[in-house]
Amino acid sequence: MKKTLLIMGMVAVFAMSASAGAPNPFSIYAGGAVSMPSSDGFSSGWGMGWHGMAGAGYKVAPKFQVVGKFEYHNFGSDLAGLPIDGGNTKITMFGTDGRYSFGLPAAPITPYFFGGLGMAHLTQDEFSGQDLLTAAVNEFLPASTDKLYYNFGAGVDLKTGPAWSLFAQGRYVSVATEGEAYSFIPVTIGLKFF
Repeated sequence: MKKTLLIMGMVAVFAMSASAGAPNPFSIYAGGAVSMPSSDGFSSGWGMGWHGMAGAGYKVAPKFQVVGKFEYHNFGSDLAGLPIDGGNTKITMFGTDGRYSFGLPAAPITPYFFGGLGMAHLTQDEFSGQDLLTAAVNEFLPASTDKLYYNFGAGVDLKTGPAWSLFAQGRYVSVATEGEAYSFIPVTIGLKFF
């Protein structure tokens, strides 16, 4: 988490210094909040988690932007009734989204839709607790793996200054794991610098 916060802070400082110059087609994003498991298998063993993200966008048309991004998600295990701890699932994602904005040019609020795909790296912490039960559960933990993911969602930008705005968005993410996909719904609040 410390690395993610450090990266987001560095991106924010870079964005503020870059935005002081003339207008350009680039934007920098930084944000985070909660991630909620939504597929049956994933939501039955893991609870609500948190995430952080950073990204850079390039405007290719007046209302369309391509955004490259990095994200980190952490979900705590939620195995009710078992006397064991640990087992957090961690997902690091790198991907690209297409982002379409619409609305009146003079309005401070700009809604947008987006969608994209990328690669997700999944790892899982070992469980701890009662020795025999923990050993049995840890034996079946999946190895760390890299899988494709896709996501789509919507959000709003609220222009709050000459060089930055607040954004809030929700989306659906599906990681193509073995068997049932790991799907979850991140809700993100953050800053966009132009």
